[in-house]
Amino acid sequence: MKIKRPKKSQQPDTIPPTITNCPRDITITTETDPVQVTWEQPEISDNSGVFTSIASISSGSCFRYGTHQVQYTAHDEAGNEASCQFKVTIKKPDLSCTAQPPTDGSLACGTLSYPGSGMDKWQFCVPFCMKSTGFHRRAGSVFFCQPSQSGTSWFHLDEAWQMTKAHMPETCTVRRRTGSRRGDSLQYYEGDCNEQAVKKNILATVEQIVAKDPSVISQCNRHPSTCGNFRISDLSVNCGPGNNQRDTEPPVVISCPQNIEIETKKGNPYWNDLPELSWKEPVFEDNSRGPLTITKGGSNVNNGDKMAYGQYSVEYIATDLSGNQAKCSFEISVKSIACTMELPEHGAIVCGYPSVEGMDLMTIDCIVLCQSKYQFSRDPYPIYACSEEGLWWTFTSTFTPIGPNLPSLNHKCQEPNIHKKPKVVDQNFYFDGDCHDRAVQDMLVGHLEYFQRKTSAYQYCELNREFCRKWNGYRNVTVFCGST
Repeated sequence: MKIKRPKKSQQPDTIPPTITNCPRDITITTETDPVQVTWEQPEISDNSGVFTSIASISSGSCFRYGTHQVQYTAHDEAGNEASCQFKVTIKKPDLSCTAQPPTDGSLACGTLSYPGSGMDKWQFCVPFCMKSTGFHRRAGSVFFCQPSQSGTSWFHLDEAWQMTKAHMPETCTVRRRTGSRRGDSLQYYEGDCNEQAVKKNILATVEQIVAKDPSVISQCNRHPSTCGNFRISDLSVNCGPGNNQRDTEPPVVISCPQNIEIETKKGNPYWNDLPELSWKEPVFEDNSRGPLTITKGGSNVNNGDKMAYGQYSVEYIATDLSGNQAKCSFEISVKSIACTMELPEHGAIVCGYPSVEGMDLMTIDCIVLCQSKYQFSRDPYPIYACSEEGLWWTFTSTFTPIGPNLPSLNHKCQEPNIHKKPKVVDQNFYFDGDCHDRAVQDMLVGHLEYFQRKTSAYQYCELNREFCRKWNGYRNVTVFCGST
């Protein structure tokens, strides 16, 4: 205690004392109990010059294990007060064993005790590996820490309560072949160790593993009253380096078929004459070397199928155990042999794909038209149908047989010859206006179906429906305009 008495002030004192250089918290680790602790006392002053300083615990006092609060309080004659606090913590030396989690695995550690039994608490750890790996050496389920004068070490307890010194596994290795795993089956987890859901699953299995350990079973035999009454506390999971991190690397496509494009005389479903297509199955690899799940999407076609004319997309998806995916996709185009045609100057060609009873035949029908002030150099046929052989099949009017097959569709629209009587043809072979005009094109689209209904093939099917399928019109009709 320290007291000073200066001259009295005439004004009321409302300013508290000032405390500076308050000691910081003190932590001491020692095997001595109690232990003497000293510190430099804080500096205290007051504007009045008269104050009283009180320490709850004096420097140089002895402290036992634990945390202790130390407070300095100063107040002056006017009743103003100030204080400062700090903590003194005395700890036992940490005698716990140290261990690193295995590579590609994790380590769950905690404290095992039997409340009310008077027994010591045991530090323990349980190593874990990813499901795609295995312990590189035979590992026990539960490792206990044994302190001694020479240090600490890990050990197992067998069914006879015998201690056996053990080494914590350092790594989990990729399994090259199937077979029994080292360790308990519960010591394998799936997923990213750093994800809370995975850690939670690991922690949930620790108590099951401890309950099966020979040390706990032996305890039941030696002290039946404590059987099953063990308590696990301070439980935590540490993740090791390596592939225990979530696998985010997708599989690699080693080989994938190129796009397939063929022109063939086969492919018409109406005649049920289809080409058979095949390809080499794609090959995938994954960094985990684990199994891959291969699924196929896209069009409903399979390797070795017979395919009609059309466009098909094929996609293979490889998925690894972590859900990463790689895709292999390619296109298949089955086309009939292309027919050639030349657009007539001052004219147009209108083409469409016929559909019969909902079945797309993948053939193409065309008609040739001239502007009304021009005339054909020769009479056109009502319908030109492109065959699989790349020839134009010429369909004539109702009462005329099918015309010859033509290698190319080429007609000319020419100026009328005043010295020659023009040939009489159906007025639907002609059109007025600009072919590029949308309204004109809409009109020309109707000409295609008009001529189709005028052909001998259409009339035959109308009279013999038991042999022919129902006509459903055209799809994808296109107008091609010649130059003017």
